[in-house]
Amino acid sequence: MGRQALSKIPVIDFSSEDLKPGTNSWLSTRKAVCHALEEQGCFVAEIGNKISSELHNKIFGTIGELFELPTETKMQNTHDKPYRGYISVGSAHESMGIDNATCLEESQKFTNLMWPNGNDHFCEGANLYAKLMAEIDQTVTRMVFENYGVEKYYDSNIASTGYVIRFGKYKEYQNYDPKKGFPTHTDKSFTSIVQQHHVNAFEVQTRDGEWVGLDPTPSSFLYMAGDAFQAWSNDRLRPCKHRVMMNGNKTIHLLGLFTFNEGTIHVPEELVDDEHPLQYKPFNHIDYVRSEEGQGHENPIKVYCGV
Repeated sequence: MGRQALSKIPVIDFSSEDLKPGTNSWLSTRKAVCHALEEQGCFVAEIGNKISSELHNKIFGTIGELFELPTETKMQNTHDKPYRGYISVGSAHESMGIDNATCLEESQKFTNLMWPNGNDHFCEGANLYAKLMAEIDQTVTRMVFENYGVEKYYDSNIASTGYVIRFGKYKEYQNYDPKKGFPTHTDKSFTSIVQQHHVNAFEVQTRDGEWVGLDPTPSSFLYMAGDAFQAWSNDRLRPCKHRVMMNGNKTIHLLGLFTFNEGTIHVPEELVDDEHPLQYKPFNHIDYVRSEEGQGHENPIKVYCGV
């Protein structure tokens, strides 16, 4: 990561083989994770050699090929749930997704749709990335649940979690404002894990309002709390505001894993007390993602289901 990112956004090491529940390594990492999510809503997960530079370059190379496919081909990426299919915002932004991305069959299905003659590099790379990012997410989620004393809900939470991997492409558009970039937002997901390729374009806003750029490396991922995680935690965790900033006329490719609860999210009773009165009513996560209520608001989840 770059010096600026290192000084502002916590970098947490997930590369150790000793990172097992109950170990000293686990407990110290858990403390760092929860502090980062409470203070900044995000952190950089450093995974060491779990992803090679060769695999990183190969998957991002095939993402470039993906967006060069004919529009009519890309538009075949459809889904009845939001945030799974092809999205296009003029010529400025395109994104595509694979639902249940940790399942090899789903990666194969998407690959065959885009490349009827097959593309093993893309299929295997996307599935490997999805599994690795899901592993990071499950580790972090377990740490957070343990930290707040609600680990008994961890298994049911994971069982109801859906993993969506999305591929994004950004480029400058006619009225692009280099001082503002693409619109600032938080994600409607429970959690998001993002990686960029070569171009330093992804920025997060720190608690004190400063925008911080993150230098891309094959071994680092940005982990962010989403709106739904904020609600579940009864405002203990803060969602991460972020944006994409263009640098010249370069095209930017991003890869991310987004988690969504397939049922109803409610604040655990253990997280409600005199110091933390109940802030949110139970809500269906997919309905929240579909809803435009609160869109553009400083705290959209509060508008949608706040008490």
